[in-house]
Amino acid sequence: MGKGYSTSGDVLTRTRDGQDLNKVWADYKAALIEFNNARQPMVDLLVSPVNDVIEDLVQPGANRFEKASEFGMPQSIRTAPAVTQRAYPFEWYDMRAGYTFQFLVGGNSGQAVTTAQLDSIMNSAMEADNALLFEQVMKALFNSANRSAVVGGTPYTVTALYNADSSFIPAYKGLSHDGSTHTHYLASGAATLDSTDISDLAGHVEHHGHTRAEGYNIVLMVNPAEADVIATFRRGVVNNNGQTSLYDFIPSSGNNFNLMLPPGYTLVGGLAPNQFAGLEVVGSWGPYLVVKDYQIPAGYVVAVATAGNSTSTNVIGLREHADPTLRGLVLRPGNNNGYPLIDSYYARGLGTGVRQRGGAAIMKVTAAAYTVPTTMAW
Repeated sequence: MGKGYSTSGDVLTRTRDGQDLNKVWADYKAALIEFNNARQPMVDLLVSPVNDVIEDLVQPGANRFEKASEFGMPQSIRTAPAVTQRAYPFEWYDMRAGYTFQFLVGGNSGQAVTTAQLDSIMNSAMEADNALLFEQVMKALFNSANRSAVVGGTPYTVTALYNADSSFIPAYKGLSHDGSTHTHYLASGAATLDSTDISDLAGHVEHHGHTRAEGYNIVLMVNPAEADVIATFRRGVVNNNGQTSLYDFIPSSGNNFNLMLPPGYTLVGGLAPNQFAGLEVVGSWGPYLVVKDYQIPAGYVVAVATAGNSTSTNVIGLREHADPTLRGLVLRPGNNNGYPLIDSYYARGLGTGVRQRGGAAIMKVTAAAYTVPTTMAW
């Protein structure tokens, strides 16, 4: 590798121990695909594509019937809608692939680079693109502070989940919330997770209308450390911090571990599917599916409402370029496209922001306050 370019010295056909490099590259490609596939289901479950730079979400004003009088004229319907704007940032990200002419044709050796080797470079770019998308989605979810974005020269606020920023919160079935105090970034209040924590967390999503009756599933996304704790919850039995569980944790239909149950104890509830939207389901606790994933930071529990993959009601909005040809991973030629140097650039334009502020809630298992995971900080 010289000056950021793949050179003729990088053209190899076998490793030092005699392994065919074409097979090595093929194995590498398969590993990348598997790695990307592990990220994408979570992105699809959280993301809703947005077409507008600024969205106006309108909540109509409330009107009530009046008791009629024989000669009186009632007041006319008055509309006083509350308009809430959602803004989404947009940034370009890029990376370069550079080759020398001799790298492509093999230099003095006459041994040209293989397609598998070129594919490996492309696969690396695709993996980096997938990692970027996942990172932007998860940071938008876990960060409790609002951000700012300049759109067309005008600054806008990119909101987080409800975070006590005094914003308007629509009432649901008569239940209202104070926007100056209501937050979806919670702390458990103790160093260990208990069943009441789970009830409170899921309740923060449900009391904004994200319920089964409205067509949503609420999924608990947890690190394996928290999944092991939830697996111990038993209906009517005291668990951590002196709390009594409302439900039994029931392993999914594809689970092969045995629960340690007292003699005569009967689990109440049905088996959950072993997968949901491509994610591993380890079981259910009451009406909530429990998804175990190492990509969720240890010490945090996420409750998220979803109506399906990439639906308009999902919690995170993903903004891409207005021109459809500039969406996704874009490959463009560089300044050098001939002898002796050849450049190409991979580019991705995107931005993420919370679209449904009440569609998820996050709890940190701590006796202190909620803080953003180090890996999720902007």
